[in-house]
Amino acid sequence: MQPRVTAILVARNGAKHLERTLKALSLQTRKPDSVITVDCGSSDATAKMLADFGPTQFIAADADLNFGQAITAAVRVTTPPTHDRELLWLLAQDSAPDPTALEVLVDALEIAPSVAVAGPKVMEWIAGEYIHNFGESMTPFGATVTLVESELDQGQHDGLSDVLAVSAGGMLVRHQVWEQLGGFDPALPTVDDSLDFCVRVRLAGYRVSVVPAARVASAGDGVAGPNQSSRGRLRRRRVRAERSAQLHRRLVYAPAGVLALHWLTLLPLAFIRSIGQLLRKEPGAIVGEFSAAFGAAFNGLRVSSARRMFTKTRTLGWDAISTLRVPSAEVRRRQSLKREASLFGLHGERSEIRFFSGGGAWTMLAAAVVGIVMMVPLLGADTLIGGGLLPLSPSLPELWASVGYGWRDLGLGFVGAADPFAAVLAVLGSIAFWSPSFAFVLVYALAFPLAAVGAWMAATRLTDRGSLRALAAALWVLAPSFLAALADGRPAAILVHLLLPWLFFTWFAAARTWSSSASAALLFAAVVACAPSLAPALLVAWLLSVAIAGRRVMRFIGIPLPALALALPLIADQGLRGTWLNLVADPGLPVPSDHAPTLQLLLGLPGGSGWAGVLDRFGVPGLDPQLFVPILLTPIAVLALLALLLPGARLAGGAWLVALLGFGTALAANQLVLAAIGAEPVRVWSGAGLSLYWLGLVGALLIGLRALRRFAPAPGVVAALALAVVVLPLLGTLHLGTAAVREGTGRTQPAFVAAEAQIDDRVGTLHLVPQADGGLLATIERGVGATLNQQSTRGSTDQTLSAREKALAELAGNLASRSGLDTSADLAEFGIRFIVLQPAGADVLAGDTQLRTETALDGNAALAPVGDTEFGRLWQFGETDAAGGVPAPARAGGVFGLVTLLIAVAVVGSAVLLSLPIGAGREAVRQANRDAIRRAARANAKPKPKRTRRGKSMVVSDLDADREPPLGTDLEADLAMDQETGVGTGLESSTEDTVEDDHAR
Repeated sequence: MQPRVTAILVARNGAKHLERTLKALSLQTRKPDSVITVDCGSSDATAKMLADFGPTQFIAADADLNFGQAITAAVRVTTPPTHDRELLWLLAQDSAPDPTALEVLVDALEIAPSVAVAGPKVMEWIAGEYIHNFGESMTPFGATVTLVESELDQGQHDGLSDVLAVSAGGMLVRHQVWEQLGGFDPALPTVDDSLDFCVRVRLAGYRVSVVPAARVASAGDGVAGPNQSSRGRLRRRRVRAERSAQLHRRLVYAPAGVLALHWLTLLPLAFIRSIGQLLRKEPGAIVGEFSAAFGAAFNGLRVSSARRMFTKTRTLGWDAISTLRVPSAEVRRRQSLKREASLFGLHGERSEIRFFSGGGAWTMLAAAVVGIVMMVPLLGADTLIGGGLLPLSPSLPELWASVGYGWRDLGLGFVGAADPFAAVLAVLGSIAFWSPSFAFVLVYALAFPLAAVGAWMAATRLTDRGSLRALAAALWVLAPSFLAALADGRPAAILVHLLLPWLFFTWFAAARTWSSSASAALLFAAVVACAPSLAPALLVAWLLSVAIAGRRVMRFIGIPLPALALALPLIADQGLRGTWLNLVADPGLPVPSDHAPTLQLLLGLPGGSGWAGVLDRFGVPGLDPQLFVPILLTPIAVLALLALLLPGARLAGGAWLVALLGFGTALAANQLVLAAIGAEPVRVWSGAGLSLYWLGLVGALLIGLRALRRFAPAPGVVAALALAVVVLPLLGTLHLGTAAVREGTGRTQPAFVAAEAQIDDRVGTLHLVPQADGGLLATIERGVGATLNQQSTRGSTDQTLSAREKALAELAGNLASRSGLDTSADLAEFGIRFIVLQPAGADVLAGDTQLRTETALDGNAALAPVGDTEFGRLWQFGETDAAGGVPAPARAGGVFGLVTLLIAVAVVGSAVLLSLPIGAGREAVRQANRDAIRRAARANAKPKPKRTRRGKSMVVSDLDADREPPLGTDLEADLAMDQETGVGTGLESSTEDTVEDDHAR
């Protein structure tokens, strides 16, 4: 009896590929005995094409039927098989067989009666010389492995015969076996349906074979097997379906004794695998990972039905197919080879940063030498104080305990949110774990080379000329806002200036890799934590990036998330109080600053150039800094403005936008008074906005000089030298003795108090500070004294007095007055054991207040004078037993503190894992191989003209209709870079990922 073949063709909106498939089916040398076509709710011409083909049966099915269900619907209209020579040939709309494909497949089943399933060599639809899929297997843990894919077919695999499974498209299966096994598992709609079926075929005692001579072209439409499109949504859906199929098969194949264990491990494994996906740069797979885990965990009916069918048809043990599985070592070897082969496809050619050969190392060395000379007075210090600098908590547990929502041991103490800056300080202090306060000594010692390296690297995004990169580094190191922050002791502003170039560096490459995107998110969070006033400007830049990111928008969407997670407790805290504007207050110890004129801000000077004081000090008359400083800064302004008129103007416009955002931030900050030190108001410092302003100016200047080509050196040197003259007084503040920063002892309390704090770390010290208006500022410090990480804008911006603060003010007034009132009970209530009266300085009213207060304290019988200390005159409260330290409340943060901390850890931790430059994901390698095939086939594609936005014709190919544009073409910044400079916008050295990450294309 001759074999009888029923061809079943399933299609869904596949008119694009169906014509070729129908033609190939009609040209078979061995015609099918009957043809059944199934249209799954198509909205295009598919149904008409199927009906016009003249099939034996035409079925109009629902759109939600998957391939296996459509095949089952077609099998129902056939007569039941009566012998094993009745065959089913499974085809999809994009399964175009070679003319001899069916004949060869039928011969394979005729020759080997034990073979129940035969599969063809599935080739690429366009690049027909490449293998799309040829045989399937799985690892010992059940993961699917395609034996051959994305390889040029040179007959190297034609010796392959027995396999564990074949793909669904083009499969020839005995009708009786199909009925016996119940067809494809309905729980596997697109992925692993054929693998699972073939495994059951094998365990039922039959064989599965591939037939190299039978060739079927596949376009990967997603009808038979998953959709192979590179589009993000379809790609993520494919990854989710693959994981869902694997988990379903695991539950179906598992022995009854360990089924519960597999079920219990579904969610923990999803969490562990999500960490791995972050490391492999596959964040888009995380949602699918948990979706698959939940789907498998709560899809018991389908699992139990599949397990019953599996048990019913199985006649052999797993050992029968053990030799057909792919060992784990072989899987690792194959993946390694694929990654190596795909490196060029993932990256393409990129110019090198050439840090050493391009002058980066010499630039850093020169900046280090200048920095050492400028910082000589501080180099032997263990701790720095003055201005906004205070020691950090001496231990890492105390340092990290100040992060988040909880007890703030500031003044009388309160329950509230810490500033996100506390997290930055915790990270910084952990670097110098042996003495966290030493971290700022390192920051000052390395400030110049760190700033130079950051600017040099940022300049690589704009130019490949080493001289211009060095110029950018010099201009950035000499930025007035940076030098003023160093002199005033503003740690947050210093860190902002050091981090901004790296934020630009990673932001510019965020569209290319998840690693750069995550790095930009972390740097965004750090910059906003150090300077909340920059948040509006950075959010505007973020919105613009999102608007022009195109299909890579997801790489930008998450950039603000770590900053939001860190600031969430403070946002809630200030929001509940209705003080939203206080969110932009400067973190850390408040440092007063004068109102700066607009012209001064326009020159990039947050607090003046310092030339007036220097000229007065050395008695140089006749020079007005307000005249010569603007003249000296004119070359920078001219070169930056000139960039708007030269080649690269669009990129220069982006740099000027950054500059305007920074200048606007500085102007707004100059008007905001949000904090206070006693009666003295404290403005938001404009220097952070000016650093962003300076970043834009330097960028525009570089673009302008780049356009001048060989004429660039002279104006560049003039601009740098002129700037050096302007900032010379700021450079010499430490040597002139005008800087607020000085070497500290590591404590903010007298030695006597610090020794007592070793016994009782909650001992209270009342600090009385005479004010210029004749008043007295009273604050309480616990233990060894105030630390920088304890400071909170929640406290410094709160201008309302609580009942206890009013009581403390009354106590301070009584102590400063010779009233004879017994204050012992009040001192004991506040846990005060020591009183420090700080010196008043040169102010007359403050001096009178100091003298009056000192006289009153000496006359207080409850106080014993200790003597003069480096912090002022010290008294001790005699009733030590009654005045014990006030304990801090335990678990003050409550549930809200715990929840917000977990959110911050999850978000920031995910960003850290994603930022690590470790490897490429499986999907990235797979997509790179497909792209290589497309590039190889492009020469044979028929081009067609297409109109561009400028009205010019260009030739494009249909090959790329389903692909993302080449790297860098989605962002306007990338376009400007590619068209105007020829310099790549991605990281070109080891600071970038060694391979492109998942979803890169």
